[in-house]
Amino acid sequence: MLHHIVWWTLKEEAEGKTAEENAQYLVELGNALAGKIEELISIEVSMNIVSTTTLPAHLVLHSTHKDPAALAAYATHPAHVEFGKALKPCVDSRQALDYEC
Repeated sequence: MLHHIVWWTLKEEAEGKTAEENAQYLVELGNALAGKIEELISIEVSMNIVSTTTLPAHLVLHSTHKDPAALAAYATHPAHVEFGKALKPCVDSRQALDYEC
């Protein structure tokens, strides 16, 4: 199984909303991808970053996929692309990590 983890810092203000308001909206939008993309086994999007985190983050996404091909299909799926379009104007920085187990 392939795990895909992405975390973002958000701009203090974007699209007329605060970072917290944008994070709340993006959590809902990201979690709504569940069941819409065949290659997506699971997805969790959260803004509840705990104090033990060593890098700055406002938002985190953790998804699981059968293999790298499934991750690639997820990345280009129209529902995921729409999520990315909503996310992009709000993002200050992005980090990602993929691993298999």
